Amino acid sequence: MRSEYKEDQMKKSILMVVLLMVLATPMIFAGGQQEPQVVEAVEMTDPGTYPIVTSPVTYDIMIVQPSAVIDYNTNEFSKYLEEKTGVKINWIMVPEQARAERLSLVLASGDYPDAFWGFDNVTPDMEALYGTEEGLFLPLNEFINGTTMPNLSAALDEFPGSRGFITSTDGNIYSLPRLEACYHCTNAAKMYIYQPFLDALGMEAPKTTEDLYRLLVAIKEQDPNGNGKKDEIPLAGSIVGWNDHVERWIMNAFIYSDLDTNISAGPEANMGYIMDGDKVDTIVNKDAFREGLKFLNKLYREGLIYNGSFTQDSSQLTQLVESSSEPVVGLAAGGWRGMFSTVDGQRFKNFRAIAPVAGPDGAQYSTVFLQNPQTGRFIVSSEVEHPEVLMRWADYFYSMEGTLTQKYGFENDAWAWAEDGDVGLDGEPAIWKQLKPWNDKDPQNVTFIQGELIAESARFRNGQAVDLGGEYYAAANNEKVLYDETHDLYKPYEHTELEVPTLRYTVDETEEFSTVKAELANYIRQSTIRFIVGTTDVNDDAAWNDHLKNLEKLQLSAILENMQTAYDRQFN
Repeated sequence: MRSEYKEDQMKKSILMVVLLMVLATPMIFAGGQQEPQVVEAVEMTDPGTYPIVTSPVTYDIMIVQPSAVIDYNTNEFSKYLEEKTGVKINWIMVPEQARAERLSLVLASGDYPDAFWGFDNVTPDMEALYGTEEGLFLPLNEFINGTTMPNLSAALDEFPGSRGFITSTDGNIYSLPRLEACYHCTNAAKMYIYQPFLDALGMEAPKTTEDLYRLLVAIKEQDPNGNGKKDEIPLAGSIVGWNDHVERWIMNAFIYSDLDTNISAGPEANMGYIMDGDKVDTIVNKDAFREGLKFLNKLYREGLIYNGSFTQDSSQLTQLVESSSEPVVGLAAGGWRGMFSTVDGQRFKNFRAIAPVAGPDGAQYSTVFLQNPQTGRFIVSSEVEHPEVLMRWADYFYSMEGTLTQKYGFENDAWAWAEDGDVGLDGEPAIWKQLKPWNDKDPQNVTFIQGELIAESARFRNGQAVDLGGEYYAAANNEKVLYDETHDLYKPYEHTELEVPTLRYTVDETEEFSTVKAELANYIRQSTIRFIVGTTDVNDDAAWNDHLKNLEKLQLSAILENMQTAYDRQFN
């Protein structure tokens, strides 16, 4: 396997010259002449070899910058990639929370970078609008083949149906995908409990909403950290963070919910839509949703949910968990323990996942995150020069070496190939092993951390070696812990048939509904929080009826009808 990616075992480069002549016809008013404009020739090496070009070339890429990456322009992996490929990238960094606004401004300006990286808010309908209708995005079909992009082509073969999924309604592919068959990510909305508090209280993990209520009250009133103060925070989360939302996990005890209350999230995915057989529906006008809001409001009013849970981000949640001399947070929501605690610290090791609880009517669901290719991760401007160079550069990320290095760090420092006898998460022979804990919370400048152009197939993810002799809850064993927690606690309550699949729309549908969907999404997210914190009284029938009227004013019925049309077109 190593030989696939080792430069010293690649064939000797055979140079081929690609001469691209772009004729421009600017009018020179002084003489009325038209002069051709010549784009400089680019000399490329044989496909599949590195470097890609014989002389350095430069591209401008606008990238969404997570807090864990200090500066892409000085990042060690960026430097490594430039040396390896001969392609220099001028990274134009955009803060995560500003990505939607910044993208809209750039697309409206007419002054585009060569490519966009990591804009997960680019939906399929946006691809149809800016690709099919306006021609701003370059169709990538011709490059996705075994010659120009052999790594991506091979990766797509490991994800059945993925080529069709990333293809727009006009038959073109306008963005490169993130490919991730992450087992624990399929049920990533988890809840964790601080085990020493349970032990001190002599209680068990809750199985029902009533159990949960009694446990939270006990944490608040009975001083489980033993410092003589009532300083415990029973339950905390954040509004910005990977599945840090307390309300989503709790709502699934009343009705299936994927609702993400982060105001900057997309206008359709994780918006509380639900499948009722072959019918696209919503939970936000249902009595069961209201009952869930009532229970959440009760917890909030009684001080059982930390009031900052609906305003803070995951870094602030981590500070809440870690900053006190004695542990104070009893339960925390998150996609993994590192979302709210210091990786490999004592509190990190003492949080345990708990299964979804059952509600008063027996509802008990785990939120489903369908493992489809995630589109919009790499978009190329239609005006870019030498796109084949940029696509060969991007293809490296989809190699196994590229995926590991961009996400974890460098070989034999952060990861290594498995040795004989190493066992993977699924009990089969391992492919690779992790040498350092992965940490997407603390700022660093070695890796890209959040791999966007990655190819993590089930074979790859489950092929991570397990440390059979180490401490089970240590960070080094995190993937095994997540695998077991998901399998044992969350898969039994998974109902994939309730999750609305990703839908594709025509250009006309996008133009008609994109704005109203965004307005409805903003209202749903804001009204949900207002009901929980009591700004709007969820127990007041008049207030609830006003909510239902507002949903219709914002064209909920029309949007559901549009989604149904798209669903029938794709699946019926």
